[in-house]
Amino acid sequence: MGKNLGAFKIRVGQKVLDYRLGANLNLDDVRNFFSRKYTVKKLWQGPRHVLGEVEKSDKKLFLKLSTTEGIGVVTKNEYNWNEEFNSQIKRSNSDYWVPKNYDCGFYKNKLFYLITDRLEGEFLAKTPVASKISQTFIASLPDVIAFSQLIQSLKAKNPDQKGIHHEIFLNKTKSWLDEIPNDIQTKYDLEELHKTVEKGVSDLEARPKHGDFAPWHLINLEDGQLALIDGEHALKNGVELYDIGYFIQRVFSVLKNPELAKDILNLLDDQRFDIKKLRCILAARAIGGFLDESLAHTPDYSYADKFRKWIITLGA
Repeated sequence: MGKNLGAFKIRVGQKVLDYRLGANLNLDDVRNFFSRKYTVKKLWQGPRHVLGEVEKSDKKLFLKLSTTEGIGVVTKNEYNWNEEFNSQIKRSNSDYWVPKNYDCGFYKNKLFYLITDRLEGEFLAKTPVASKISQTFIASLPDVIAFSQLIQSLKAKNPDQKGIHHEIFLNKTKSWLDEIPNDIQTKYDLEELHKTVEKGVSDLEARPKHGDFAPWHLINLEDGQLALIDGEHALKNGVELYDIGYFIQRVFSVLKNPELAKDILNLLDDQRFDIKKLRCILAARAIGGFLDESLAHTPDYSYADKFRKWIITLGA
């Protein structure tokens, strides 16, 4: 396996770049730059991007400008994901949408940006924090599952050599584990979770993934379609069931709704999903959840541990 660069590092040429930590940009400079081609309606500084609403020829558009070179790499990956998805899944024949690219380029010849059409509607969850689950969210679950399956059905162009998806998945999971403080690894016996991943990965087939398939990235559009944004971590050589496993972990540990997460698993079981395979994904996501919490200002591992214990029972 290749050398572990860390959970949030990516190699580009001779550079190793961080794609997690953003920087603040001068919004007046950004406005002046994009005002050359667009009517800039609104700009705001996000944690990793400058985001904005712009218009051109009466078209409502969305701007996403990376604030570091590392973030620009994954933002360009999002652009490519939008292109690939929309080339295979035509909006006229589908109720499952991702943004359509309108433009892209580099701000100050360095920071990648993309501009897409603006998708408006109701997010399943407004933000990644504990919140009340709406009836709309619950009613959307069959479509959420169907969307995850649609992503898996995409045809990857020029797929890499056989088995690379196992290596990518194992390397990423190990990088998450390595970033977690040693005392937390020991206290919660995270090595047991890692062994579950190692044991089950060989059963997983290669499938495309979105990579950040979370409730706050899914939108019920005004005309009834379900949209998915933020494909920065999309991968043609992902492992099957990753996206729906990611969704379950986010519902359980981030929205803090274990019962709904278990209901989703029951829905998948009713549809004859392979729960043994899904357990491997969930074990990896449990490790990812501990990493997320370790990066919080005031870590609270209670829900990460509840999720860990649940995953263990699935194998009992």
